[in-house]
Amino acid sequence: ELGEVVAVEELADASRFRLRGPVVTEGARHGDSIAVNGVCLTVVEHEGAEFTADVMAETLKRSSLGALAP
Repeated sequence: ELGEVVAVEELADASRFRLRGPVVTEGARHGDSIAVNGVCLTVVEHEGAEFTADVMAETLKRSSLGALAP
């Protein structure tokens, strides 16, 4: 599935990503792991076809996630 970045919120030492992916979020719950660009993200919030995950600054530097934007 090709998902979509809905929003990115900058936090003190991380970023909070809101992502849309109707197939991958079907049945998702808090604490589940969803891979995005090869990085496993933990679902901290889930609503409909969207989920939220916090990504640490080091992960943003060492992966392609730092280049993602809405």
